[in-house]
Amino acid sequence: MFNTNKAGNFTMKKQAILVALIAGLALTGCGGGGGGSDSGNSSTSATTGGNITTNTGTGSGNNVPQTPILASTTVVDPVTSVPAAQYASTLEEAAIFKALNDMRGAMGVGLLQQSLKLDFAAMNHDFFFVKNELYKNATYINSTFNGILGPHYQDPALFGFTGQSPAERAIFAQYTGTVTENVTVNTPAGDCAKNLFNSVYHLISLVNWYREVGISVTPGKTCVIVLGHDVANEMKPQLPKAGSVSVTPSAGQTGVETTFFNQLELPTPAADIGVGTGVGRPVLVNLYSQGAETLAPTEVGVISYTMTRVSDGAAVDVRILTAPGVLSMGAKLTSDEHINGSGNIVLLPTSPLDAGTSYKVTFVGSVKQNPVGKTWTFTTK
Repeated sequence: MFNTNKAGNFTMKKQAILVALIAGLALTGCGGGGGGSDSGNSSTSATTGGNITTNTGTGSGNNVPQTPILASTTVVDPVTSVPAAQYASTLEEAAIFKALNDMRGAMGVGLLQQSLKLDFAAMNHDFFFVKNELYKNATYINSTFNGILGPHYQDPALFGFTGQSPAERAIFAQYTGTVTENVTVNTPAGDCAKNLFNSVYHLISLVNWYREVGISVTPGKTCVIVLGHDVANEMKPQLPKAGSVSVTPSAGQTGVETTFFNQLELPTPAADIGVGTGVGRPVLVNLYSQGAETLAPTEVGVISYTMTRVSDGAAVDVRILTAPGVLSMGAKLTSDEHINGSGNIVLLPTSPLDAGTSYKVTFVGSVKQNPVGKTWTFTTK
């Protein structure tokens, strides 16, 4: 029922892929949710007014990241090579695929491979939002339906319905595993990846242990990214070696955004600051590894987490956001109920960073009573 003429920016390549997928779906299974997925939030992590970015997962149906539930015998080393994606090089999907894997590769958390079934799920949701012009509907976007944020919800009464939740849409696409969905609405063409990376909750969801990804974009209207872990086909999660500290922005990275408009991310991290000005680009330390597949809050401690300007050593005023219950071992921590993954520690500069400037970040902490630490630098654009 979807190979009809599509709105505006839906191209013939999308129709061709969709027809091929309908003809080729052969896997059986009732997956699509469950397991320990990290997921979601809703955000508007954009540099222009009205751009909405949201993320949700399929585990318990809430809208905050969740700690993955793994066992040591199930994980593999981070994947360092994946088949070339089938997106045409001229499309934004290809750029997003490359940018996402460049970020994950630099962090050392493993690359994602393209999944045609997840492309199908992403494309269906993209089509649904564009066909019904929901990207223009502020009431729908800002509402919650059956516990699902508007950008992730499909009203069964509207054309193109394939499932109310990301989990149901994955089932429709016959994807047999756990998924997490990121959506941007009214994002300027080419900005989807940049805005997702320059966030707090969405950034966390994009660097978890997933193995596959599907992407669909209608430039300027909707961008859908679905990450998945194909449990039924024995695709094991990927995690760095024990004791690893994964970070982004990564060591030596250049061109880092100076400003994160936190008031546009929903829920809003550090809602009391950044009004009218934004704050600095969030810095993420991810402590999950093969020695720490799951982490209770009391198994993570933060001794110090600082940022300084390299040129003169001046300290940058920051706020450290952690999941509730993470232990302070000297650092001043701010509990954030929307960070449920105890191994994700976010450093948030309280004001925009300077352009063309190098910054040094130092993290010192503990994981399961073992010391961990990392010092690195990055440079803003």
